Amino acid sequence: MMDTRKELDPLRRALRSADIRMTQQRIEVYLEVVRSSGHPSVAEIFQEIRKKLPSITLDTVYRTLWKLSELGLISPLTSSGGGVRFDPRIEHHHHFTCAKCSRTFDFHSGALDEIPIPRAASDLGQVWDAHMEVRGICSACSKKTLTEADHSGKTKGEKR
Repeated sequence: MMDTRKELDPLRRALRSADIRMTQQRIEVYLEVVRSSGHPSVAEIFQEIRKKLPSITLDTVYRTLWKLSELGLISPLTSSGGGVRFDPRIEHHHHFTCAKCSRTFDFHSGALDEIPIPRAASDLGQVWDAHMEVRGICSACSKKTLTEADHSGKTKGEKR
């Protein structure tokens, strides 16, 4: 586990430069996202924070997440049908989203990083960033599907 003071340095700097107060709610929301091993949803973040701050509201968590995003501390991820999730990793990377369990995994690819932004996108407006989202079935879900298929093929009394 990282030293909390060091973890909070980016938050402290960003809030100070935006002239925004550092509150316990902002600290808890920020730490919940950056300590996450995945890409938590607003509801998941809210459920965890309520264990520490029972009086916090869903609205406060939601507004804080978007403010942290505006400050460049986290990134929102939108995926078809999955709602908004928040990514604690702000360095450039790409995503693999599982169509079965909806989990999103980070990956890096030099080849994808080298693809130029298409002019059609630039013609629509100022491009800030581009990343690839790859969709499919993750390894865990694939294994589970194969295991379920193996077990469903058995008849009563049959041994494998």
